Amino acid sequence: MTNHRTKREVSANRAAVIAQKAAVVRRYTDEGTSMAALCRDYGVGIGWLRGQFDAWDVPRRPRGQTAHAAVRETSADEGERAALARRLAEPGLLEQSVVLDCSSARGSGGGVTRLAVPVGGVRVAGEVTVGNWGEALIVILQLEAHPERYPKVRQRKPLGSPWEPRTICWGAPTPVDDWPIRGRMFGYHEAGVIEYTAAHTPSSAPTVQR
Repeated sequence: MTNHRTKREVSANRAAVIAQKAAVVRRYTDEGTSMAALCRDYGVGIGWLRGQFDAWDVPRRPRGQTAHAAVRETSADEGERAALARRLAEPGLLEQSVVLDCSSARGSGGGVTRLAVPVGGVRVAGEVTVGNWGEALIVILQLEAHPERYPKVRQRKPLGSPWEPRTICWGAPTPVDDWPIRGRMFGYHEAGVIEYTAAHTPSSAPTVQR
């Protein structure tokens, strides 16, 4: 399974971003969501999204972030932990999770952490998206130190540019766009699968034309 999308799918995903402009901008400016995460959620390229933000006059977060922004980014794993605790059928897996430290890959020296939940029980797969190949390499090295919890660590699909977001996977391969199946493979209970699907499916927006 690859990330390849048809021209129609690319156009539809871009239309979804434009239709949900307010939500996309709010997630970036107010909630601290990274561009990499937005690209993953909406299935668009980071170059296109940057151009769209410029067209919308959305200010970019500077490399030298304010102390408040840096703290929010450093504690991103806590937000992930809370969301996963609500969704996981076996939340005890969180106690075995690894907090991934990607700070050494940041030229600005700003700290950033992500949470990696291991496989176990009904959870047969996992993944995390980071900002570039340097962060991806650091994540792979950290996860490969725990092969019993993170088997078959790999990049989903290497990209041409070292500055493109990368998704690191472990466990069983998951379908790219089937969010309910992905949610079940990630070990979410049914309510968690519904929440996960709603949060990650651009086509759920009623205003988007397909």
